[in-house]
Amino acid sequence: MHRIFTLVLLASYSFIYSQIITVIDKNTSLPLSEVNIYTKENGTTTSNDGMCDLNIFSSNDIITFSLIGYKTISMKKSQIPNIMYLNSETIPMELVNVIGRSKRSKRKFSRLERDVRKVYPFAKMASELLVMSNGIIDSLDQFSAIKRYREKRKIFKDIERQLLLKHGKSARRLTRSQGRILIRLIDRETSRTSYDIIKHFRNVFSAGFWQLTAKFFGHDLKTMYNSKKGQDRFIEFIVRRIENE
Repeated sequence: MHRIFTLVLLASYSFIYSQIITVIDKNTSLPLSEVNIYTKENGTTTSNDGMCDLNIFSSNDIITFSLIGYKTISMKKSQIPNIMYLNSETIPMELVNVIGRSKRSKRKFSRLERDVRKVYPFAKMASELLVMSNGIIDSLDQFSAIKRYREKRKIFKDIERQLLLKHGKSARRLTRSQGRILIRLIDRETSRTSYDIIKHFRNVFSAGFWQLTAKFFGHDLKTMYNSKKGQDRFIEFIVRRIENE
């Protein structure tokens, strides 16, 4: 009897502290399924009836709602109403033709958008830090090869430290697909592959070691970004949406 009471108490507790919302199309008043709802650390999607429990997020989190064909909204959790309305937006016909009109293809694109939005800030910050380091690296030409090597290692470690300080918690939770997207976006933002960056700051042996490690997990540090082909076309569309928000 005591165990049953405990279970009922726990169930009641979770119900009281849950925040269940419904996401609806503002024009049609119909519920929207597969809406991406996420922060940098966590993410979820709405069910077939447009409902979702925001209990996985903290009260101060800025939560983003995104779905292909609708304008993206970001809002503090404490300000999110029980019924969330999304406004539709026009999608380029070229993208529609590539993605398709089926629910399955739209879900696939929604997952891609969620992943891009999670890793894009890492790539953007990495690019900014590398640009800031260029002046320091140029000044190292007056030193010996060993001195330049040591100083570049220090710069690289400092860049790693700043990235981990800002995004460390999220970076440790990346999925394989998010890792592959991050490698592509680093090339987009820096015009250098991840392999070339490691080679530049460390040496060819370190770059080779990390390339082998990446290959073991299904990645390729030499991957180059091409906004005109394959999945990169979708990634480019999503990144431009982010940049214009």
